[in-house]
Amino acid sequence: MPASFAKAGSSGSEIDPPNAMVDEKRRKRMISNRESARRSRMKRQKHMEDLVTEKSFLERKIYEDNKKHVALWQRHFALESENKVLTDEKLKLAEYLKNLQQVLASYNATASDQDLEVSDRFLNPWQVHGSVKSITASGMFTV
Repeated sequence: MPASFAKAGSSGSEIDPPNAMVDEKRRKRMISNRESARRSRMKRQKHMEDLVTEKSFLERKIYEDNKKHVALWQRHFALESENKVLTDEKLKLAEYLKNLQQVLASYNATASDQDLEVSDRFLNPWQVHGSVKSITASGMFTV
């Protein structure tokens, strides 16, 4: 045993060939492991950069889609308001047509024009009769 201590403590000029092979393999393995770890870190860093880029892209897309959504939502309410006005106008015109048909039927039923009595409502159709409520959109589109 004392001889082995002498070899281990020597300056290295007397290196055991089997141990030298093991040391060389270990050194190559360490270099290979370091290189593999470096590649792994680079790959992980590239993956993180790709994820950050994708996140930025998706956030921008969400922002743009939200803007489009708000614009469509506002347009929807404007169209609903316009539809309400047109529906009310349709009802008034239907009532007006019904009254005209009654006047026409009454006119056809009477033999002379002297017996026919026509209201001012039919003589001046451009004048609005009854209460008219204006529809305003103030405060409707606040987000």
